[in-house]
Amino acid sequence: MLLHKVLRLSSIALISLTLSITLFFSLHSPPPTAAQKPRILAFTALQMRGSETISNLFAVNATSSARRELTPNIDVSPPLVWSPNGQRLAFVSGYTDIYTVNADGSQLTKQFAGDACKAANFAIAWFSNSQKFIFARSCDGFTSDTPGSQSLYTSNTSGIKGTKLVRNLEVGGYPPKTEISSEFYLSPDGQQVAFVKDKNIYKMNADGSGMTKLTKSPGEYVSGGSELVWSPDRTKIAFLFGAYPKQQIYTINADGTHLKNLTNNPQNQVYNVKLFWSPDSSHIAYYYNKPGDSSGEQQDIYLLDINRGTPKNLTQKPRNYDEISWSPDGKVIAFVAGEFNNQKLYTINADGNQLNQLATRLKPSGISELAWSTDSKQIAFIFNEIQGDKSKLYVINRDSSALTKLTNDQDLNVSNPVWQPQ
Repeated sequence: MLLHKVLRLSSIALISLTLSITLFFSLHSPPPTAAQKPRILAFTALQMRGSETISNLFAVNATSSARRELTPNIDVSPPLVWSPNGQRLAFVSGYTDIYTVNADGSQLTKQFAGDACKAANFAIAWFSNSQKFIFARSCDGFTSDTPGSQSLYTSNTSGIKGTKLVRNLEVGGYPPKTEISSEFYLSPDGQQVAFVKDKNIYKMNADGSGMTKLTKSPGEYVSGGSELVWSPDRTKIAFLFGAYPKQQIYTINADGTHLKNLTNNPQNQVYNVKLFWSPDSSHIAYYYNKPGDSSGEQQDIYLLDINRGTPKNLTQKPRNYDEISWSPDGKVIAFVAGEFNNQKLYTINADGNQLNQLATRLKPSGISELAWSTDSKQIAFIFNEIQGDKSKLYVINRDSSALTKLTNDQDLNVSNPVWQPQ
């Protein structure tokens, strides 16, 4: 009896000690880490299907290279745009129609059926709820005398019946039908649209209401192919003002206040007219040419603080630059340097330090369509081979490690890489 009591007390003590040890380690050990969500890239690849070539839509795991075809037998054209929640893609087909498809390839749905259109161009922006998107379609006139059009639509993604025409404006022709002289530029959240009308910048809501003239005097707001560029926080619009190529960088608040000339350099001469907002909407990266350079071979990449209005030369080595792309964390800018078919991939910190060349084992060639992963750890890019006339999709880590080819021999030409939001 005594022995049984002693054994029972010993068992209780052992259990108590075990529980104490378990509790200690549970309080002092780091929590288990969740499995990392795979980084997924959507892209288009031109492939032979029988005797025809078709541009197909794929989703690929950037780590394992495992891929899924999302749109069998549908010819896909840009743009490709993920919904904010990463569950669906909107894309154009045949330069006439718009579809959506789930990330797993299910629920392929035609949202818009368009007619033939000369020089068709689309822009798509999802609403923040990922249930609705807005898109703009531009068409040239089929002759110099007939007008083109700028059309704006909204879609609730329930199918063609859920797509509504907001505005359709005729452009050009003889005599000119309207005074609109630009495309529709969509805000990042799809809620507003900017455009040039009567030689002034206007905006309106996605439903066509609230049309407002932002600028107070007519001028050259989209000269030489320049655009109206919304800031990521949707509070400002940046643009190049003046007759190409001598243009200045301006910003204006989305409510029409605080028109600001940020460069104010009459000698400025631009070759590449693109402007690139930083993710926090505080800076603009752009290309700046040496006076007299009309070929783009003597330019540098500059960074402009929009609050101070002070530009900074990031590259300080005049040459041909292209493909500026901000990392989502705003710390690094990726770009391409060199003449066509002799290009190299670089990154540089936003403060101008640590210029690094990436993908050094690839021979210099055409490099385009840089795309950062949403966590800023990887860059996808298109590598255009000189021999064989093929393009391939690569991904590389930000520190230049783990260069990986994500396409295969069936892919003749690859384009439009876009990362799934995480």
